Amino acid sequence: MKNFKLINTFVSTFFVSASLFAQGLPPAGQQQSTKGAVIKGKAPVSKEILKVKLPRPFETKLSNGLQVMIMEDHSLPNFSMQMTILSGGMSDQSNNIGVAQYTATLLREGTKTRNSKQIAEQVDALGATLIANAGLTSLTSTVAASGLTENMNQVMELFADVLLNPNFPADEFNKLKTRALGSLRLNRANPNFLAGEMMAKMMYGNHPGGRFNLTAADLQKLAPEALQKFHATYYKPNNAIFSIVGDVNPKETIALLEKTFGAWQKGEATAPNIPAVSGVGAAKIALIDRPGSAQTNLVLTSQGITRDDPDYFAVEIMNQVLGGSASARLFLNLREDKGYTYGAYSNVSTYKYRGGISARTEVRTEVTEGSMKELFYELKRLQQEKVPEKELENAKRSIVGGFALQLESPGSVLSDMLTLKLYGFPADYWDTYPVKIAAVTADDVQRVARKYLVMDKLQVVAVGDAAKIIEDLKKYGSLDLYDTDGKLKVMN
Repeated sequence: MKNFKLINTFVSTFFVSASLFAQGLPPAGQQQSTKGAVIKGKAPVSKEILKVKLPRPFETKLSNGLQVMIMEDHSLPNFSMQMTILSGGMSDQSNNIGVAQYTATLLREGTKTRNSKQIAEQVDALGATLIANAGLTSLTSTVAASGLTENMNQVMELFADVLLNPNFPADEFNKLKTRALGSLRLNRANPNFLAGEMMAKMMYGNHPGGRFNLTAADLQKLAPEALQKFHATYYKPNNAIFSIVGDVNPKETIALLEKTFGAWQKGEATAPNIPAVSGVGAAKIALIDRPGSAQTNLVLTSQGITRDDPDYFAVEIMNQVLGGSASARLFLNLREDKGYTYGAYSNVSTYKYRGGISARTEVRTEVTEGSMKELFYELKRLQQEKVPEKELENAKRSIVGGFALQLESPGSVLSDMLTLKLYGFPADYWDTYPVKIAAVTADDVQRVARKYLVMDKLQVVAVGDAAKIIEDLKKYGSLDLYDTDGKLKVMN
């Protein structure tokens, strides 16, 4: 369902929105079987849920341009806050990627008055959390903190120190780079990593949306001076949104923010110029050879839509029917009926540039061909047959029911409000979301399946023992063979 890479990069662990239904493969053995289960009637979702009006946060702006959003929740004596810098990995220069990511990562590794150890000890002493992150393909960087309301002033002081006064110590920077280089070697033994890396390359080529991971060469280019420059350029109050949810008083919070950030100087921070995503070429299979592998990882992806596309709601329903849960078609077919896998799912990724619609599973080597046959069958079935009314209604109710549950969390609501800001959606976007989901028809689902599940441009990645599966895979299209370093061995 909703899988926003952008949101995942800027929403911290305590701002996770339950409206983001990102679906992935669960660990083997942790998914209960649904074979033989009978859905007795419809999910208990009242029609009144379609009529919602989300609570609005208190909003204001400081004199230096810092946007502020405050959501009161007095159920517990704590708070969670976040500074969203409206520049992330997409603002990196093409010849020096990773700067935004490492700028965020190094923030809490040392300031002008505290070293990394002191920051960690003070955070622990307050029973607080303090994290910072940015993704290689994100539009934002974030600094987030949480704690007890009684400690809010002390946490805010630490929060502001790492945000405004980092010194990017060379020794800490070199430690991070060394660990990252070690992780690169480990990643090459992970089939999920290999599949994700290859699919990003196939879908995006040289587009910045294809920045899946940093290479050793990328890491060697990074230097503290580049991080300092990124921070000085983009970490500006008029290029940021401060949001907080919890047991807080808006008037007191604004006073604290004025005291803490009032002297933060505004500046010009240019928004990234995101190029349009080129269409993918003809259908292709990329096989990554892992000799001796007992299973095959399969990912099938078709180019999708941007987050603001009018087809978004129909695509969401299509995804839910296809593989959005353990009651969806892929799971019921490949696991429950065929017994090929522990799980099979689909997901939709939507950004400010075109994302993808993917189906994925991990299967025993000997059933690779059978799994490919069923994956193609389910994709084509969406195009050839209208979704039955009961199945369509169950998919809608699953989505709307999940949305209704997340309304109970002020943090989730605030996350949704941030989405409005980032995409320029109207204020009532989430109020009308359930109605728009409910309005999707079987004709709509079939239309978007035909439009976006383009079989002659479907990109497939398989990671497994090439000697055992290459002939089976060749039956489904042109195939290129790679090693685990991503180097082409045989081109078809």
